[in-house]
Amino acid sequence: MLRSQVGRVARVINPAKFHNSRWQAVRSSSRYSGYGTYPPRRSWTKTMLTLIGGLGVVGGVTWWLYWPHHTFSSSVAKILRKGLWAESDREGNDYKKALEYYIEALQLAQSENLDPLSDEYTGIQLKIGQMYEQLSMFPEALMIYTEICSNYLVALTTPGAVSNSLRPHLIQKDLRVVIKCAQLNTSDPQMCKLMLMTHLLVAQEEVAKKSAAVAKLISRDSLRADQEDVSITSDANTVEESLKDPTKLQLNRGAWEPFRDELFNARELYVALCISTGDIWTAARTATATVAWMINAECSPVQIIECQNNLGSVLFLNAEALGNKISQGTRSGMDESELNQLRQGQKQSLKSSEKCYESVLQFSKRLPTEIRRAEGMEESIALATYSLGVVKLHNGELIPARNLLREARLRAKAAGYEELIQNAENELGKVRDALEKTNPSKESPSDANQIEALLEAHDKGPSDFTVDVAKSTR
Repeated sequence: MLRSQVGRVARVINPAKFHNSRWQAVRSSSRYSGYGTYPPRRSWTKTMLTLIGGLGVVGGVTWWLYWPHHTFSSSVAKILRKGLWAESDREGNDYKKALEYYIEALQLAQSENLDPLSDEYTGIQLKIGQMYEQLSMFPEALMIYTEICSNYLVALTTPGAVSNSLRPHLIQKDLRVVIKCAQLNTSDPQMCKLMLMTHLLVAQEEVAKKSAAVAKLISRDSLRADQEDVSITSDANTVEESLKDPTKLQLNRGAWEPFRDELFNARELYVALCISTGDIWTAARTATATVAWMINAECSPVQIIECQNNLGSVLFLNAEALGNKISQGTRSGMDESELNQLRQGQKQSLKSSEKCYESVLQFSKRLPTEIRRAEGMEESIALATYSLGVVKLHNGELIPARNLLREARLRAKAAGYEELIQNAENELGKVRDALEKTNPSKESPSDANQIEALLEAHDKGPSDFTVDVAKSTR
């Protein structure tokens, strides 16, 4: 049975269950705190938390996205100003009083027949939700956010209810709020999955309408496939080949705007929820598609590499899940042909996980120096190097694993990625123990010296030795 090695996405799994997991090179984050505390430094925390904070989290920033660009009647605006004053520092952040003003403003807006889908109306609702959160009244906050999402969904799925020109803007707002709902509703991840899937399908269909080429990437069952097969591995291989050869990339950013970032945030949250509920196959399938879509949508290299790292972790989890099925099937007397199919799927999923990390390292070499030095890039490269080393160790390739883990440790030190340093050292200890059992002779320090020297020159330009070292020492 494969041991639990869950990479960056592991933080959404019960931490007690995976306390001794190899892949704890991750950091605490509030983004999915309701589903566990397995943090990455970048991919699903620092970058995405910042992005979600600006796009999905309903707070002061969201309010200012709505209010300053629009007008209210003088009577409603007067009450809203009182609410803003009440919650300000000068009034001691009196959120309860501010909440009363915002509720009063909403009631007045209703009496004036303000459109419930308008930015003005939903802006007041969002402000009420924010005050509920400030008062720790989270069920009430969730209720009002859910009401907003329901109104959006009904309008977007009712023919003729929303003009074609307004639909993208409404979908963007809908995804922002549905992400917030999923974050607050930590007690029912299954319901959150269903809710996210429903709203994602609306957004994805909107994207498909804009481009026939993009439509080929998207299908209604991309998030709800019922039949388990090994096609996720072939899809992952296609993505891996695209990353290795950027000239093959098909780009169409315009089809994904203006809600590109919100859509991918929601899909990543959906993957996290799938993992937290044990639906690893769906998580792998969704993560695979997400990487391909991000490439088409012209997301930044950092975002693509982070997502590819996450995909590698999910594919490893899928291999682990198949390993569990093999063990159960063996005990229960499953037909040998079915067991062989599971073994093949496990093998392919594990191989695809390995290729994901290799593609990250190959892709990173082709990036200009200024992009390689972008915030988070070195951390992502370090994590991919570490993860590839862990996979090599799992496969029994001890020398390549040792070299990759040493390199990952050095990269992590350069990037200030403290927890990855510790995890790399832990894995190196396992490699040393395994080498002592298989080959008691002392290892030559030449390999370590080679890696140290190559990495010292890293700041002068991209390093090309990562995967080559692993292959040459087999």
